[in-house]
Amino acid sequence: MIVTDTLEGSIDDVLWYHYDLVNDVLYIRMAAERDVETVSEETPDGLLLLRRIADDAPVGVTVVNWWKRFGSGARPDSIQALARSIEPWARRIAA
Repeated sequence: MIVTDTLEGSIDDVLWYHYDLVNDVLYIRMAAERDVETVSEETPDGLLLLRRIADDAPVGVTVVNWWKRFGSGARPDSIQALARSIEPWARRIAA
């Protein structure tokens, strides 16, 4: 049996995401900013906004309890269905 603990991908080569299924944490970053050093601050809605240390520009977000907070019903049991759930949400955050 194959068990997947994480899901990682990119959206239009602009956004990179990593979803930790076990802990229900979604990490989203601008793809070009994946390796920059960041600091984070909690937003009023409970997200962790990642800012580049060099100039304080926002480069990503971390969402703890992503599916619990923003999903609908049981979490999809297929990688493709889960990825389809992440994409529109990530695009809204990145806008």
